[in-house]
Amino acid sequence: MLRANQVYAIDCYFREEGSPVAVKLEEQILVTDGAAEVLGTGIPFDERLL
Repeated sequence: MLRANQVYAIDCYFREEGSPVAVKLEEQILVTDGAAEVLGTGIPFDERLL
C-alpha cells in the first residue's frame, strides 16, 4: 500500500543478452497526499544510455 511520505526507488537494469556491459537507471519517488514527486531531478545523466 502506498502511503504519504514514503519514498520508493524504481530501478531498471538493461543488458544485451551475452554482453558484459549493462546500465542501471533509478528514480526515487516521494509519495504525497497529492501528486507524487520525483526526487533528484537535478542529477545529470547521459541520454545515450536511454
